[in-house]
Amino acid sequence: MAGNGIIRLVAAGALALGAACPALAGDIVRKPDLSVWGNDGRFQGYSAALPLDLSTDAENATFVAKVAGGLDRPSYDFNLNLAAKTEQGPSPRSLALGASWNEREAGVRSSVSRLFGFGFMPRTNYVSVSVDMNAVAPVDVTKRGAPVTRANLRSALTLDGRQIGSIAVGGGTMGEEGVDLSLTRPFDIPAEFTVSLRAADDRVQDGRLMVKLVKANW
Repeated sequence: MAGNGIIRLVAAGALALGAACPALAGDIVRKPDLSVWGNDGRFQGYSAALPLDLSTDAENATFVAKVAGGLDRPSYDFNLNLAAKTEQGPSPRSLALGASWNEREAGVRSSVSRLFGFGFMPRTNYVSVSVDMNAVAPVDVTKRGAPVTRANLRSALTLDGRQIGSIAVGGGTMGEEGVDLSLTRPFDIPAEFTVSLRAADDRVQDGRLMVKLVKANW
């Protein structure tokens, strides 16, 4: 009975938020996503997300607010995605900002990307460059130290609308500098090959070769 009451309370809150937010922030992209789960008839946790469309004449903008977990230990997450509008092809620039926190830690993240077209078809032939950064710090002030930060610089080559390969270089406060090299469908093979190297203290700590099948025209 208590579990049913909690479920009704969460559902009512999500519906009320969905009714109020369009008037305050923008249009709802889709209906609020709400799910609950339990075990042996007992309430265990829930997840509720509300996506909003904040687009303008020049940019596509989507804001998503999400809360998940148990009633006593929820986790909150916010994401804002901005992209320049284009008639066809991918957006030439985009920006993503996010933040999350729970009783253990809080974090922020950001991603900026640009496309540089070339040749006779710059919308399908281009080089993309993106910079991803994030930082996480414990919430407990007694355990708080310097935030754990990460930064990653990635570049990818796309020819005729198909990504050929990418290379990424990253590092952070923990000293886990690394390089990722990826080749996607070379010679029309329906697979992606990725070589990943992670180093610390001038030594390779983790080296991997990964192969992932890429869906082609089956």
